[in-house]
Amino acid sequence: MSSLNRDKIAGKISYDEKTSSSLQILLKNISSVNRAVKLRNILRESVEVVQNVMNTEASSLMLLDEDTGELIVSMPTGPVRREVKGKRIKRDEGIGGWVVKNEKPFYSNNVTESDLFAGDISKDFTSENIICVPLRDSDKKVIGVLQAINRREGDFTDRDIPVFEALADHVALAIERSRELQEVQKKLEERDLLLTEVHHRLKNNLSTITALIELELPDIEDEVAREALQKTMTRIKSMTEVHDFLYNNKPGNEIKLKLYVERLSKKIAETLSHASRDVKIKVRADDVSLDTDRAMSCGLLLNELLVNCYKHAFDEDIKDPKIIIEVNELDSEVIEFKVSDNGAGIREDFSITESGSVGGWLIDVLIRRLDADIDIQRGCGTTFLIRFDK
Repeated sequence: MSSLNRDKIAGKISYDEKTSSSLQILLKNISSVNRAVKLRNILRESVEVVQNVMNTEASSLMLLDEDTGELIVSMPTGPVRREVKGKRIKRDEGIGGWVVKNEKPFYSNNVTESDLFAGDISKDFTSENIICVPLRDSDKKVIGVLQAINRREGDFTDRDIPVFEALADHVALAIERSRELQEVQKKLEERDLLLTEVHHRLKNNLSTITALIELELPDIEDEVAREALQKTMTRIKSMTEVHDFLYNNKPGNEIKLKLYVERLSKKIAETLSHASRDVKIKVRADDVSLDTDRAMSCGLLLNELLVNCYKHAFDEDIKDPKIIIEVNELDSEVIEFKVSDNGAGIREDFSITESGSVGGWLIDVLIRRLDADIDIQRGCGTTFLIRFDK
């Protein structure tokens, strides 16, 4: 073993001018480690900084495998880096194993004479001198080893220990930060996958329900029952469209109202139209995005208003029935949602809250949910004008 006293190496070492100069070099180089986020980049930047600060031929960062207790050469530099990368070293073997076991730094300027030296990993590389320090996380638990091999000029001394330990602290902190970030990202990905699966299943279940209703409709002779089921089917389709958006986009994203309204109005028209009456629907919408809940409320509102138009607005005298849907962002805070038809016009005494229908009750509930104002305009047809804060 080296004649150096290990307790002296591990003990408190005073700073001098040379140490201070080395620390200045460290500070100039450490920023790249602190900026790195991905673990691979952190490891690569770390070993490059080790070479620069310690002025050595090679360096390596070995991480502890908690399952096996082995040290893995995770990121080496030097002439045989490709050969030794990924090599495993037993925890109780070699200088690295001693550093992990004793949780102390070590250096030797005649490494082949040290009884701790287990030999070079590669036959194409010869170690002459070495310095090695433990990597500790924020709980002071050893997670690996940082080492520099073959100083280009001079020997390693006690003065190199505090510099190398300071570097190891930065590297360990960066590794810990990266691992925590990876764990958070993994949990987020699992959550997103679960949410997507839930939305997918719900969308499929809703589609199954509407398909069953469509199968039953031809056999229902009672006109009131048929109409009730048809309205129920369009409401379900309105909710299905939102879940379709969620399934095809990342969970948590806002819904683009223009695309949603276009797709929804098309589906509603397909459900309510019949051969004798071709109602043209036109959508004019600003590029507005809303959260899922508010978008769904708008969709259900649109459904009820379109059902009302198809049922009451157009009689045989209307030759070219049209419905215009407009979505305008009046400013950065207010959304204007408008549904107009060129039909016969709604009666003067019509009131949503007093209509007595399920549709009227649902419109009232949705208006309250959006904390919106609604204005019914009569003239050449009927216009429902709804405004709410974005």
